[in-house]
Amino acid sequence: MRRWFVSLALLLSVSTFARIDGDPLYAHVAESNETFYAWRPFYSSSTEPERWRKDYLWPLYTRKGFKDEQYGRFLFFGYHSDFEADTERDRNWVFPVWFSGTSAEGESYWALFPIHGTIHEFLGRDTVRFTLFPLWYTSTINEVSQWTVLWPLISRAKGDKVDRFRVLPFYGRNELKGEFRKTYYMWPIFSSVEYTNERNPGGGFILVPIYGHIDTEHSDSYWLFPPFFRYMDSADQWIIHAPWPFVQWADGEMTKREFWPFYGRKSLGTLEKQYWLWPLLWNNTTQYAAHEQHRRRIVPFVHYQTDVMVKDTREHEAGEVLSTYWKLWPLMSWDRIGDQSRFRTLELWPLRNTPGIERNWAPWWTLYKRVDDGTETGHHLLWGLYRQVKSEAQFEWSLLKGLAGYKNEDHERRYRILFMWFGGSKETQP
Repeated sequence: MRRWFVSLALLLSVSTFARIDGDPLYAHVAESNETFYAWRPFYSSSTEPERWRKDYLWPLYTRKGFKDEQYGRFLFFGYHSDFEADTERDRNWVFPVWFSGTSAEGESYWALFPIHGTIHEFLGRDTVRFTLFPLWYTSTINEVSQWTVLWPLISRAKGDKVDRFRVLPFYGRNELKGEFRKTYYMWPIFSSVEYTNERNPGGGFILVPIYGHIDTEHSDSYWLFPPFFRYMDSADQWIIHAPWPFVQWADGEMTKREFWPFYGRKSLGTLEKQYWLWPLLWNNTTQYAAHEQHRRRIVPFVHYQTDVMVKDTREHEAGEVLSTYWKLWPLMSWDRIGDQSRFRTLELWPLRNTPGIERNWAPWWTLYKRVDDGTETGHHLLWGLYRQVKSEAQFEWSLLKGLAGYKNEDHERRYRILFMWFGGSKETQP
């Protein structure tokens, strides 16, 4: 069983009559050793091999685990983590006030922000220390150590290849040995750079808002009234800003045609982006190994996405549509993955299938849902007021979950009145 069973079951489940029930309060899906259980919105639980997750009034509190690791989150500022069982590493953070735990090296730490303390493995730093922040602050990243007084005004960083110093905005220098030396005076008025690497040596300066020129072995860049007017030329790229950000033109590794805010198009690597009347209309295309993903948006009301094969593979042919999704927010959405599809209304959440919303909240505002797995189609109206399922071997409908109903399975007809079943006669075969 694949890891995404629970998410797919929530999205497109229709294989039995019970699953199309879609009760907004209660849900229970089980297959093999993977399960989903919920009393919405108070509690939900999903389990799969080596993974589990529990939500309590999501996003109020969430706990999840993978193998020996456990993680807890309270809203968006309280965090607790227990890592591998053979280490003492853990975290107890109430961001941004309190931090405590044990680092990967077994060092205990605590910090009360902004008074005093030490934090390990924080914001990409190995260690952070402060006293009366921003008065005094130090950090380490690998072999680079840095201290700061009156952050971010006065700072010094030193390492095997790194040498940085600044007194903002008066003076600053930054050297990465074998790569570059950068200096500024009265930032951002004057800055200069010298590239010391063998790949593209050179250098230059920028004097804001008058003029700038950077000349390297492989490229030339000129600024007039920087940052508004720029020209850059190299063997594989040229760029014109005239003026930035309103007119931007580029050809080479990156292609750009931009007349902000009316129209813009940018292509770099596997991604191409277009917009009209920024930030309202977007058309993005992403290239993958064997398929393309097309995304179109009218922010925030319309979202359309499709994945199309561009190469033949063992499972798919070029031109085959793998999936299609569209949303007209806040009214309705359609989602198809392979042979499985789902239509539903309403769609009050503006993003696509946010897991926490799907687990705990979306069923409450879903007035109607239609799901199809290629062999069976189900309809669900008004939280179970009316539900129906149809396949080659079965047709069934129910009103108020059994107040009235009908079932025809393998040509055997049954009727339901006041939650009791009657009948069971066989239909005459032709």
